[in-house]
Amino acid sequence: MKDKTKLMSGLGGDHSRLSDITKSLDALADAIKADKQGLFEIASPLDLMLFRAEKAEAALKASEIALEALQILQKNSLEIIKAGDIALAAMKATISEGDQDAHLKQKALDELTKVIEKNAINLKASALALSAVNELAFNDPLTGLPNRRLLNDRLQQMIIKNKRWETYSAAVFLDLDKFKRLNDEFGHEAGDELLIAVGKRLQSSVRESDTVARYGGDEFVILLNRLNGNLLDARTEAEAVTTKILTALMAPYSLHVHADKGTDKTNEGPEVKSIEYQCFASLGVVMFDGDVAEENNILDWADEAMYWAKSEGGRTIRFYDAANSAEQTLMNLYDMATQNDIETANHGIRTRQYVKTLAHRAQQMNLFPGELNDQIIERLFKTTQLHDIGKTKIPYVIIHKKEKLTPEEWVIMKTHTTFGAEILEEAKKQNASLTDFLNTAIEIAIAHHEHWDGSGYPKSLSGFDIPLAGRIMAIVDVYDALISKRSYKEPWSHQDAMAEITSKSGTQFDPLLIEALKRESDNFRLIAESAKD
Repeated sequence: MKDKTKLMSGLGGDHSRLSDITKSLDALADAIKADKQGLFEIASPLDLMLFRAEKAEAALKASEIALEALQILQKNSLEIIKAGDIALAAMKATISEGDQDAHLKQKALDELTKVIEKNAINLKASALALSAVNELAFNDPLTGLPNRRLLNDRLQQMIIKNKRWETYSAAVFLDLDKFKRLNDEFGHEAGDELLIAVGKRLQSSVRESDTVARYGGDEFVILLNRLNGNLLDARTEAEAVTTKILTALMAPYSLHVHADKGTDKTNEGPEVKSIEYQCFASLGVVMFDGDVAEENNILDWADEAMYWAKSEGGRTIRFYDAANSAEQTLMNLYDMATQNDIETANHGIRTRQYVKTLAHRAQQMNLFPGELNDQIIERLFKTTQLHDIGKTKIPYVIIHKKEKLTPEEWVIMKTHTTFGAEILEEAKKQNASLTDFLNTAIEIAIAHHEHWDGSGYPKSLSGFDIPLAGRIMAIVDVYDALISKRSYKEPWSHQDAMAEITSKSGTQFDPLLIEALKRESDNFRLIAESAKD
């Protein structure tokens, strides 16, 4: 109720006019613009503030406030029209021939009729506006494709239909190979033009009943609906479609780029020329049926298969295979990590997605040159769930204590970081093929409670001496803890959790990662909503 009260006070009460809503949205847009300008002004030793904020951020934030406001406006108009019609009928019934004050009653009737007519106009206007805002809330502004919110809804519907019709579907995770090189060489306008063209080619390669969504950056997800009821036949169908997609994307694109005119200044503005550009992609595919229990893992599995395709050089397709998966190899460690913990399985699902989203944003902003690439982000994604594996060494009564820990108990609890590193070091000795993954897991386990100002534990590291993996996990772990319900506290709202974390920029958390977090706030909230406990 607090958020709704704040919304209504900002819009001028329950009977706000559409113009009031527009003013509020303009004010919001100005605030977002000012916030982005502030980012450009941050002094950075890495000279990294050549950052382009995506247009989608402002649109999404504005659309959510507008959506609620317009829904309230519609409801108010409907109630006024309904009440007005009742009052109109009642007043007409009181007017009789020869009534001395009939003219006064008629005047009141006329005024009431005007009010009803005005609200009917408002209702029609708000319905049109609501339709436009819904488009922003559920579709990517650049490509017009469904966004993550709509994708999650479509995925849920497919699972339900698979169960009803005993069919299979497929989720395809697609990542454009070396997309960053295009942006760096020719500019983001060329990159945007390519993303739009890719979206169109994907749509033309599938059926109308299938879903093509932009997942973020240069990642797309395709949901193939109502495949065969036999898994092998369904996989064959999915392979045919994905091969068609891969072939369609390989055809050259005609892109427009700005060219330097050199010393010729006879014409104003940069010269625009057309270039031919060839684009390749890596595709990961996972088959799924009507098993609702698998819903939160489907996109993760498709994502893992995509990383497998990318690690083999790209421009290829790989199907998720749990039996031969790196994730399956780590499954025993995952099981161990959750044996003695209070966290739910969804906590692991959420934190994996938070880490990937935050790391990708930091990569796009070039915050840590040389420290983040697709392979490193893949390792972060797959090892996040091992961050608290050391808690298996902490007494059960301490882990599950509902009251505040005593100073002595807190000293014991802190040792889970070093215990975690020791467990993972031992696992690394027995699994040479997982050395890179487990090195990342060790960095996360040992460093995710270190603080930027040196006040954390276990080593009191500070600043860039803290491994980047630990600095990322520190933000993710605190966010998920704040928004989660515990025996000793109620869950915080997304807004309050974000405010708390950003207030500790430069003290508890890496200030550069906080700037990346601000740009991913909406995606953090969507992840939290899609994988609730």
